[in-house]
Amino acid sequence: MRDIPEVKKLISELLEDESIGQCIVSTIDGSPIYGLKRGGKEIKEELHMIPAAITSALAISNNFLETSLNDNVKEYVVFQKDCIIVATKASDVVLITTINPPRSSFEKRPTIDIIIERLREITAKLDAIVKTLDIEDTMIERIQRAIPEATSILLLSTAGVPLSSLSSLDIDSAQLAAVSSAISLPTRMLGQEAHSIAVTGKNHLMLLYCLDSERILMVSLTPKLSIESYLTTIARIVERKE
Repeated sequence: MRDIPEVKKLISELLEDESIGQCIVSTIDGSPIYGLKRGGKEIKEELHMIPAAITSALAISNNFLETSLNDNVKEYVVFQKDCIIVATKASDVVLITTINPPRSSFEKRPTIDIIIERLREITAKLDAIVKTLDIEDTMIERIQRAIPEATSILLLSTAGVPLSSLSSLDIDSAQLAAVSSAISLPTRMLGQEAHSIAVTGKNHLMLLYCLDSERILMVSLTPKLSIESYLTTIARIVERKE
């Protein structure tokens, strides 16, 4: 949780609307900034998981719209039995808002379209604030937030030498060198350099993503989504560059 008074003030004002249950602000890469529930209780326990899941869904949806319909995502709206979740996207920020249903048939509430317009205005203000701040995380930290099921995220040289890592596994550097060399060799022999490689096991998935001619990103995880979904998430983060 980041202590940014301007962000806290905007979210507190938004929660004065009784139809709003909670709000979470994150970067478009899923790095949490601030979360608050109605009643003034700050969100801590779910502040990493929720933005990671929703920003990944936003990225995948946005890629689909851009490639197939020449459009881009503004909102991601989930209709649940007891609430509506709206994720409003700006260039650097996502505002995730939970909207409660009317408590009775006599209670009047703005339509979802009107609420979305207000959320767009608030998100634009949050985006302007965040643009003035230095809250950038490392690429490995951003991937960890976007893919919480990853057990290891390693940055290697093309020779397999570890450059930086975030891992729950005890990995030998000599093994890393052997793996990266063995995996990339067949594609080189076929006359082309690999852009990304997936190695699947019974319960695990290992992805190698070529950042440039000198660096490889290796992500090991227990998959919950498709290979394409993970590669899309990694590509989106990598394209932001450091």
